[in-house]
Amino acid sequence: MTPKTILCYGDSNTWGYVPSNDHSLPKARYPRHERWPGVLQILLGDGYYVVEEGLNSRTTNLDYAPPPDRNGKHYLAPCLYSHAPIDLVIFALGGNDTKTYFNRSAEEIKNGLAELIDIVQTSEYGQKLQASPKILITTPAIPMPFVENYLDENGVAFLRGVVKKVECLIDLYAQLAKEKNCFYLDISKEVKPSEIDGVHYDSAAHKQCAAIISKKIKSIFKE
Repeated sequence: MTPKTILCYGDSNTWGYVPSNDHSLPKARYPRHERWPGVLQILLGDGYYVVEEGLNSRTTNLDYAPPPDRNGKHYLAPCLYSHAPIDLVIFALGGNDTKTYFNRSAEEIKNGLAELIDIVQTSEYGQKLQASPKILITTPAIPMPFVENYLDENGVAFLRGVVKKVECLIDLYAQLAKEKNCFYLDISKEVKPSEIDGVHYDSAAHKQCAAIISKKIKSIFKE
């Protein structure tokens, strides 16, 4: 039997950014077997092929400078084609859109993700290259309140209001899933960011994230 291909399209927590409160140091990355997509592969087994497409600072559809190429909309179509045929696309995005630089409401972030969903649903990169892949929308984890005091190199509090926005996204993503006929999973009740930086997952959170997504995937494919 051909394994089902699962594409994990996300940001730094999909990439495996190791939590750190010293942003002057080079970014560290968990090895594949500790990142949630890698753990997901282990849990699902040989009947699935899990593709990691995580990128630090990735947004839904916003340009981010610096660094460049973080706009999730720009890369999505070639990414789908590259890994086709795909059975399921998992979106794990929205957290970076909450940054104050973008002055974006939770509703606008929802609309940004909707544009990515449209790209997937109007493609033919699913089964036999004749249909679109299924989609699973996952929520961000809720950041810890202290992150709202973080300052960038210019002294700007770039995460002010993010906790409230992410809390709003939980319900808005559920609405979006209904509107677009997608699957939905709220991971925020069980997956918590590290106390080190209040945003990124530690190894235990990656395992927890993979466990609940694995259960959802098996439900989607009725296993």
